Amino acid sequence: MIDVVLVELKIPENIGFIARVMKNFGFRNLVLYNCNVGRVSLITASHARDLIENARIIDSLEDYLGEKSLVIGTTGIRSRNVGIYIRKTVTPEELRKIMRSNAAILFGREDFGLFDEELRLCNVVVSIPTSEEYPVMNVSHAAAVILYELSKTEPERGDWATQRDVDVLVDYFDQLMHEVWYPRHRIQKSRVLLKRAFGRAGMSKYEMNHIAGIIRKTVLYIKHLKEEHGAK
Repeated sequence: MIDVVLVELKIPENIGFIARVMKNFGFRNLVLYNCNVGRVSLITASHARDLIENARIIDSLEDYLGEKSLVIGTTGIRSRNVGIYIRKTVTPEELRKIMRSNAAILFGREDFGLFDEELRLCNVVVSIPTSEEYPVMNVSHAAAVILYELSKTEPERGDWATQRDVDVLVDYFDQLMHEVWYPRHRIQKSRVLLKRAFGRAGMSKYEMNHIAGIIRKTVLYIKHLKEEHGAK
């Protein structure tokens, strides 16, 4: 199943419109984070008001996403430049090819979208290839386009590693980068790139934990050699 997560939407009508397009394309799991839900949301949703009434309300985005196997951010600011690593994007069609079960797709604020710190929690960022003359879409319209594309395929099921598993592995790589001659100013960028790469890879929990074990042992061995030779 795929969760549709709305992040701090301010306009109640947009919440209703998104619930409506979710039901249009067969999505039922709505998650709300600090959203302005009101009576008008239910009116706008029409026959999809049950999605709002049964929506999951969360108070910590990071904790909630920790249990997901794939986290997808959305943005109207596109870049395929690796240097602009936070907002390097794929198209909805490209996203469909890597979808799997236990995933979450995040739609952000009407005015600012998702902040960089929220996009850092994502394994992939999707953007709709709109006209350069007027690239930014209404959030409910963007949701309709992306959910239509994702409805064309059934997400692959499996015992996928979660974001919490990925973060453990990335933390070990962080320790490794600090122990070797890796440029300190590149560590934060490398953490995001590793989270994206491992998150998209679709590894099982066993595979992820096995790799984490190897990196952990490598870090311990390097520390042992440094202590043995009196290195700092």
